[in-house]
Amino acid sequence: MLGALWLLAAAAPAAAGAESPRAPAAETPAAPHRRILLIHVTPRMAPALLGNEQAFTSALKTALPDPVTFHSEYLELALFDQRDGFEQELVSYLAAKYARTKPDLIAVTASAGLRFTMRHRARLFPGVPIVFSSVDRGAAGDVVLDGDVTGIWLSPDWRGTLEAARRLQPDLERVVVVNGASGVDRVWTASARAQLERLERPVPITYLDGLTLEATEQRLAALPARSAVLLGAFSRDGAGRSFILPEVVPRLSGASAAPLYSLSEGPIGLGSVGGHTVSFEEQGRRAAELAARMLRGERPPMADTETNVYRFDARQLRRWGLDARRLPPGSVLLFGEPSLWQAYRGWVVGAVVVLALQTWLIIGLLASRAQRRRAQAALAGQLRFETLISDLLASQLTVPDSGMDRLVEPALALIGADLDADRVVLAERDADRRAVGVVHSWAREGVTAVPTSVAWREFPWASVRLGEGHVVVVSPLRPLPPEAEADREAMLRHGTRSLLAVPLMVDGKFTGILSCSTVRSEREWPDALIERLRLLAEVFASTLARRRAEATAREMEERFRRQRQELAHALRVNTLGELGASLAHEINQPLSAILVNARAMRALLGRGPGAQVTITEALADIAADAKRAGDIIDRLRALSRKEHVAQRGLSLDTLVNEVVGLLHQDFVRRGIAIRRLAAPGLPPLSGDPIQLQQILLNLLVNATEALEGVERAGREITVMTGHPAPALVELAVRDTGIGTKDMDLERMFDRFVTTKDGGLGMGLAISRSIAEAHGGRIYAKPNTDRGLTIYVELPAET
Repeated sequence: MLGALWLLAAAAPAAAGAESPRAPAAETPAAPHRRILLIHVTPRMAPALLGNEQAFTSALKTALPDPVTFHSEYLELALFDQRDGFEQELVSYLAAKYARTKPDLIAVTASAGLRFTMRHRARLFPGVPIVFSSVDRGAAGDVVLDGDVTGIWLSPDWRGTLEAARRLQPDLERVVVVNGASGVDRVWTASARAQLERLERPVPITYLDGLTLEATEQRLAALPARSAVLLGAFSRDGAGRSFILPEVVPRLSGASAAPLYSLSEGPIGLGSVGGHTVSFEEQGRRAAELAARMLRGERPPMADTETNVYRFDARQLRRWGLDARRLPPGSVLLFGEPSLWQAYRGWVVGAVVVLALQTWLIIGLLASRAQRRRAQAALAGQLRFETLISDLLASQLTVPDSGMDRLVEPALALIGADLDADRVVLAERDADRRAVGVVHSWAREGVTAVPTSVAWREFPWASVRLGEGHVVVVSPLRPLPPEAEADREAMLRHGTRSLLAVPLMVDGKFTGILSCSTVRSEREWPDALIERLRLLAEVFASTLARRRAEATAREMEERFRRQRQELAHALRVNTLGELGASLAHEINQPLSAILVNARAMRALLGRGPGAQVTITEALADIAADAKRAGDIIDRLRALSRKEHVAQRGLSLDTLVNEVVGLLHQDFVRRGIAIRRLAAPGLPPLSGDPIQLQQILLNLLVNATEALEGVERAGREITVMTGHPAPALVELAVRDTGIGTKDMDLERMFDRFVTTKDGGLGMGLAISRSIAEAHGGRIYAKPNTDRGLTIYVELPAET
């Protein structure tokens, strides 16, 4: 049996932080807005159950003082095999979709919807009260209902329908009860047996249930005269095929040799005579009354209120020759209007002879063509909209932020063409909340585009509505209210005659606007169109949020890069300062040699021409020592420089030898023996030579500090370069110092981790950052004897 699950969700209060500039101080606050979500068990709803829905929503709107908006979902419970995990996936989807929107009330229609809701209530809607309608007590007898669950039971009246058949067929001698083979169908069969078991005037009853639809047709076609057929539920036949009433009733009624009566409104108009039928409209109204009481905090008990009505089809009465005067008192006779043939029989006879064939043929062709065109246009528009949504969603997953702008512009153009709008604008609210900046816009040819920024104060009334998350609609049937005079004047200045503006909301906060407007003429904005733009607004809101997040991430990454460079420079300068005495001695050596050679050359000049060879040698020594001092100063200047330039064809051995030579005097002063091991044929690498030398400088300084507690005879540092893989070069610094614990090996490259008194703990962290920025890595291993070896792997040029 078809059914629907309606979820009533209260809308969140107005978005936080959406202040209205220059709003009147004494303005009355807007009433809370309730959102009602209708989730249908299956989209193939029978007209009778649609009447239930309409009656429920209309009655609830009347009972509630607050504005109400209805939304829809389709569960498809009856069309999929639950063993395939469909229901669990559906529950996960609903839980994710409504995780932030807690419903005020759940209204369930039909036993399948009630079972689904109670089965997953704890996960989806814990503590939310439930109201059900059109639920058969027998079908839901095993469902445990909590204290905050109430509703209207469905009461199929087999006995009342049989008594109506007896009134219409006084000579009735045989009754056939027809039901399907599904679980719900069997519940109806059990109800029929219970009600018809003990009649005051017994009549032979045959139960046809569990048969195929074809077998049931054959049995009904063979019925004798003075028989009647009572049809209950037939949602599945014995072959496991699922059906709906518009499929079953015409076939059974057409095949039956006896009148077919029904217990629900759906079959009436499809071939059923009628009966004491369940009024789904009355069920919906009664359920709405209970829902209103539940929302007011009451907990009314479940009710067996009589909601059945005698309804009959006048056409079927005429078909079977049944006298309408025998109907039970209070019966509703449907389709009883006189036909065209009955009202104008004489006129119709003459006209049909000459014009019937041609007229109906032309009308049929024209109607078919018009209907086809309308359907094609509607399908094409729906397809374009769904394609647009899917493209935008897919682009958010696959297209980088820089490429989203190229996709949004065509999307706005497609929206404008589909809606016959003159302008489509996607705007984002400024950080100071004083204006909205146009991010993307589209304007029809010949129409002036909107400014790149619109002051928020130009539209005070609309700004308040949009900030609270409401859609702003301006059209002939929905004009601006009197208090929106400033907004009306602003629309005139911009040449806007009709407007549809949808707020962009992210986590309940107003972030921008998606608007469509017309300049050439006024127009209406249908509700279906508004819902489409709401969905598009959600997609665009996500797009703008992603854009802002990626811009912030890039800014933070650039800031972190600059801070890292500043810190690395400071660390180099600090290290060079600590090595100042050794570096001064290193520079003094060539300067002292220059001084000695200069004095020797002056003495040689006094000896005469015979000392020319010796003077030449002294001048060569002076030049060599001067170059050596200059190289040392150039290295110091490069290491202290902030700016860096990446280079290609760098020799790792050359970089290592320069740093080792620069620190030579410090090693001598500390009594540290330096061993240098270089692998032959080392490939070149690319990168910033100063940053790469800083890695070695930090490692050598750490190694010398690790040797402080070791006897001078055992102080040794080995610097090795190698080629462990075709596209990889390696630098290793091995010391014979105090070593470290395994646990410290994992943390030693973290920031602010140090074993020195007064140390910053940034040397190894910066070294790791530089290595990773060059596409490499750095790690440490304890030596087998003593000390520690730190390895740096860098990609080689290919």
